[in-house]
Formats: sequence, structure tokens, C-alpha cells
Amino acid sequence: MSPPPPDSVPITQLVRAWSEGRSGASDALAEQVYGELHQIASRQLMRERRPQLEATELVHEAWLRLGQSHLAFSTRQHFFAFAALQMRRLLIDLARSAGARAGQADPVTLSLRLVDPSPQPADAALLGNALEQLDHLDARKSQAFALTELGGFRHEEVAEILEISTATLERDLRFARAWLASRMA
Repeated sequence: MSPPPPDSVPITQLVRAWSEGRSGASDALAEQVYGELHQIASRQLMRERRPQLEATELVHEAWLRLGQSHLAFSTRQHFFAFAALQMRRLLIDLARSAGARAGQADPVTLSLRLVDPSPQPADAALLGNALEQLDHLDARKSQAFALTELGGFRHEEVAEILEISTATLERDLRFARAWLASRMA
């Protein structure tokens, strides 16, 4: 009996097979997730308003980082959450390198609801540094913020990914927003 075609295998199974290094899993997974990864990249780039980068480039770079991470993704949501975070890190790294070349930070518009609910202008490198500090202080709160505010995931999805209740997620987000606002002020 031949294996089922890639589009009939659930993404969760392909993610696990890819994490385990099974032959052909990478190609089958790429075929199934490319469209959704491209949508995530497009959403992030729309927030950034960085015309020098295409969504396709962001997806390809994130895919390379995903392959190098050697993480065992337990679910489809875990995979997409990690992919979104890799894209965010790539954009932050790009902003940092652009700032280093220009001798100053490159301002990037991020959709952050820290104090004022309207989008706030923020320096991507400054945000990246603040998120790294928050990650050392409390990794779950940092991930909760990154997935909801930067990755565009719904609260229910993030709560499932982090294996916490939505009420706990709401508390984590309030803390993360306040903490980041104080660091970026």
C-alpha cells in the first residue's frame, strides 16, 4: 500500500515527522503550510511597512531557521506559533542591522497596544531588546505577548499553544504590556 498523498496527511503528523527527521516530511510539510506561512508573513510585513522585503523572502528565511531549530513541534499550532516568532525575530534582526549600517535605529511601526490602544511607533531593535529582557524574566509572558501582538494569533489559540487558560493569558498580557511600556518609555 502506498503512503497517502501529502495533502491528506494532517499537518500535526507532518510536523512531528519533520521534527523526527523522516524522509520526505520536509517537502510534504512545506507543500501544506506554505500558504499559511505566507499569510502570516504578509500580515507581519503590513504592520512593518518595510517595502524592501517580500513575504516570500520572509517565509523562506523563517523556513531555514525552523529547519535549524531541531525542535520537536507537538502540534500544528506550536509549529505556526514558532514560525511566526521566527519571522518576527528576522524582522527585528533586519531592523538592527539597518540601524547599525545607518548609525541609528530604523524606526518601524509595530501594532502594539501597550498603553494607548492606537498603534504606537516603536523602534524594532528597542522592542527586540525589551522582549529579550522579558523573556529572561518570564518566558511565558514574553511568548504570550509575541504571539498575540506580533504574531497575530487569537487569544484562544495562544492559550492552547501555551497550555494555559485564557484568563491566565489575559493576566500575562496585562503584565507584559505594562512591563514593556515601562522599558520602552
